[in-house]
Amino acid sequence: MQTLRFLRFLLSKQFWLFFAFLFLGSLVWAHSRDPFRRTEFSVKTAAGTRVHGITVVPRGEFGRRGSTALPTVVYAHGSGGTWMTDGNDLRQFAELGMAAVGFDYDQTNSGAFEGEFAAVLDYVRRQSWAASETRTEGNEGNKEASFTSRPSVNMAWVGFSLGAQNTLAYLLKHPENRPQVYVRLAGGWIPELDNSSISNLKSRISDLLLVHGENDSIFPVEDARRLAGLLGTNGTDVTLHIMAGCDHGFGADQPVVFRLVAEYCKGKLTPGHPLPEFPRLHRYPFLLCILPAFVWLGVWGYWKRNGRATLPRSHGSERLGGSLALPKLTKFEVGLRVAAVVLGTLAVADTALHLVPPRMRVSPRTIEIARKHLLAPKWHEDFETLAALPVWEGQRLQTLLTHVELAHYTMFELVNWKVDDALYRQYVLSPVIGEGGHELDWRRELWENFYPRVRHENTTSDAAAIVARFLRQRVTIAPGYPKQPGVESSWRGHIVNGEDFEVLYTAALRSAGVPARLGGSRQAEFWTGQAWQPAPRPLAASW
Repeated sequence: MQTLRFLRFLLSKQFWLFFAFLFLGSLVWAHSRDPFRRTEFSVKTAAGTRVHGITVVPRGEFGRRGSTALPTVVYAHGSGGTWMTDGNDLRQFAELGMAAVGFDYDQTNSGAFEGEFAAVLDYVRRQSWAASETRTEGNEGNKEASFTSRPSVNMAWVGFSLGAQNTLAYLLKHPENRPQVYVRLAGGWIPELDNSSISNLKSRISDLLLVHGENDSIFPVEDARRLAGLLGTNGTDVTLHIMAGCDHGFGADQPVVFRLVAEYCKGKLTPGHPLPEFPRLHRYPFLLCILPAFVWLGVWGYWKRNGRATLPRSHGSERLGGSLALPKLTKFEVGLRVAAVVLGTLAVADTALHLVPPRMRVSPRTIEIARKHLLAPKWHEDFETLAALPVWEGQRLQTLLTHVELAHYTMFELVNWKVDDALYRQYVLSPVIGEGGHELDWRRELWENFYPRVRHENTTSDAAAIVARFLRQRVTIAPGYPKQPGVESSWRGHIVNGEDFEVLYTAALRSAGVPARLGGSRQAEFWTGQAWQPAPRPLAASW
């Protein structure tokens, strides 16, 4: 009977309303955690063709103080790219507090790019998050120059490969639309440069960044050096970076290259506030978001129970004093109910034991509870090693247990290399790095970010290179930035000075099971299996 009632409930509209409320609440919760607003757009060129693209704008107030205008990056991908695959690249710019725009163009007809790019730029100028003051443009050097007024946008262009070729050709032909910053990634020489007057290139290109792979087989590195030399002779501000060992697409270092480019654009577009401005979210609690679903379920259940005219009479019951008497229970049924109560009480007590003490501060009492009730036998030795450290005052017991659990699990069940016990306990298990600090609850968050990226590696050297690359992709190194309280603040703040970066780097290596320490020069070192070596350095600290 109960099963039949449950099946009826699953098929009822009340259940589907409950499910709809639950689904909508989950969407609201997920939306509150998304730091970006993504908008697809479609614009028409003067020739009548359609250009599709996407904008990725950080949520909240960013950019210049007291204004909703954002520094804007227009990105032209290379051959084979589409606006639907530009997401990771655009996110790199939007994460730093800039609006990012990606679009499709005809990759087989460079002549059509002029109209397509012009339509996209016109679309960007009309957006509320990009529009700024109006500026007057004219053709410099022309005595009969015609001046036009157009909205001025604090803008950078970033072109990659074919996108770099097309945007440079457009810039030489339409200097009136020039951006404040122009970045070419893996771009080569174009025929239009042979026909351009060197004397007026400065008026067409103001701030230029060239990034090229040393082993680029599509556009030789000499093309980038030639372009930098041509513009440098005319006084244009040109910065050239040759990426040693990188090919045309920069290989595994491409995300780091885009991060460096994003930081460069942010510093140039907002020189008064050159550091990244990361989205600050007001996340909604998940339980609050799904509460309406359960409120509806409770209201419906109450209405159904109290809306009945009469209560059904149970089989075997008697009418006593105008009320329904409960059926008599057999001894077996009584025993089952008593057992259920006992087992339920034990389950609640066990749950409370695993939920309450870990949230309490570390003390002799909570440590004793952990020893007796919360530790797997294989963790006891690691737990005693960490509990003996004089750093746990004011820390939650859960922090200590997390270091023990994750370090042991990573080192002895996950990674593909072996480390002796002494190195493991001092340089993997221990949360203390250098002079220590009060922020010790960093292992789980770093482990969730770094271990999945190194899980297939067989040596600590390969794993350390991946950790360095991903860490630089997520964290900006700013010399002179205030010192952070600890690893947690450094990771969540996304901006660190050089000293804090080395501490965070060491913690990230340990979280992934790589023995690491701060060396004599206060730089991160890791254990190769035979000796200590300086940890791999990021592609670049900054540009």
